[in-house]
Parts: sequence; C-alpha cells; structure tokens
Amino acid sequence: MPNDKEIMAARTKLVMLLLVLIAPFILAYVAFYFWKPSGSVNYGELMPTKPVPLADLRELAPGAAEAIKDKWLLLTVDSGKCEAACVQKLYLMRQVRTTQGKYLDRVAWVYVVDDESVPGAGAMMSLEGTAVLASAPAFLQALPAAGDRHVYIYVIDPIGNLVLRYPANPDSRGMIKDLTRLLAVSKLGN
Repeated sequence: MPNDKEIMAARTKLVMLLLVLIAPFILAYVAFYFWKPSGSVNYGELMPTKPVPLADLRELAPGAAEAIKDKWLLLTVDSGKCEAACVQKLYLMRQVRTTQGKYLDRVAWVYVVDDESVPGAGAMMSLEGTAVLASAPAFLQALPAAGDRHVYIYVIDPIGNLVLRYPANPDSRGMIKDLTRLLAVSKLGN
C-alpha cells in the first residue's frame, strides 16, 4: 500500500504533466486574443482590399491598356504637365521596377493624367515604357488620399485590387523589398 508521500508525488507528477500538455493551448489563446504585434514587415501603407476601376481609364499612349493587363502596377496620378515631382516619381517607379530581376515582366508602371493637360511629345519620349492613361472620376474616387493625390504611389495587383500606398518621396529600398516580397509570394500576373 502506497503511503501519503508517494500519493502526493504521483499527484504532483500528474498535475505537472497536464500543465505541460495544456500550456501550448493556453499560450496560443492568450497570444491570439490579447497580444497584438507592434510592427509590420511592409514599408508601404497596406490598403483595404478593394477593386480599382482600371477599365474606366483611357489610353493617351498607344498600347497602354494592353501593357498593364495582368500585371502588378506601380501607379501614380498627376497632372499632364508632369513637373519635377512627377518626373521624380516616374523615375523612382522605373528604378524600383528595374530591380525586380526575374519578376520584371510581371510589373508595369503607370502614369495616370488627372486633368485636361496632355503630356507633350518630349515628355512622352522621356516616359518611354510608362503606360500613360487618362483618369475618370470613378477611378480617382477609388484611390484613397489624405490631401493631395499627386504625392502618392500606389501598388495594384493583377486582379485590379488596391494593395499598398507609398507617401511622398518614398524610400526606394522599402518599395523594392515590398514589391519583391509580393512578387515572390504571389502567383498572380504574367
């Protein structure tokens, strides 16, 4: 017959074994409901997923609509005059796209003109490789902007959903990391 000491030792072992088995469930519950991560891995502002009416855009450069079909888009909206800040954004977008290596063909950069100004012939030559389109009111309303819409660069997936938004004068390294991560994980786009 076991004595009281042996019974207590057996009970202690049983309780410890149960705690070891139940602890992961308790920790998972606490982590899921009470612990919120403080940071994120993306540089750009993650946008609520919603479709952007790309079909409402009109071509200003021949072949622009075909160039953006089934591609990830780096998109900016600006005046047709495309002053210095606009040129700088377009240059940055081209550089970010160029760094994508094997994913290069899955990305297009898009310049959407939001006024009646049409980029001149000289500007169009400097925009070579850029899909130049004219906006429609429904398209502009679909792009969230706090203040001036001209300062942002947007990322749109091949299905036409808004994914990320970058602020004025974004860090190219952060954009490159975001886009590389998106393209490596996603199977969307050609």
